[in-house]
Amino acid sequence: MFVVDDALVVRNLVIECVEEIAGLEVAGFAGSEASALSWLRSHPCDVLILDLELRQGSGLGLLKAMSLESVPKPLTIVYSNHADPASRRVAAELGAAYFFDKMQDADKLRLLLQEIASSGT
Repeated sequence: MFVVDDALVVRNLVIECVEEIAGLEVAGFAGSEASALSWLRSHPCDVLILDLELRQGSGLGLLKAMSLESVPKPLTIVYSNHADPASRRVAAELGAAYFFDKMQDADKLRLLLQEIASSGT
C-alpha cells in the first residue's frame, strides 16, 4: 500500500490505521505528486490512498500522469477534504475506485481497509 498526503499528521494517521490491520502494510509514502509518481514508476503496489490537494501538484494530476505514462494503476482510494461532486466525478473518471471525505469517513476507510485485508487484495 502506498499513501500520498502532504499533511504529515494525516499521513501518519492513515499509515497507523493501515498498519493496525493484520495483513496490510505500507510500502511507501509521498507528500507531492512528483515524488509519488517517481516512487510508483519503480514500485508497483496493490493499493493507493491519495489526497487530492497537495502542496506540490495534486492527486488528480498524479492519476493523470499515471495514465499517460502507463504506470500500473493500483486500487485507488481517494481520501480528501475536497469531497464535492465534481472532484468525486473527476477522480472516478481517472480510475479512483473509492472516495472518502476526511472529515466524515474515517470509519468507512477503516472498514474498506479491513475488507481489503480479508480479501487479500
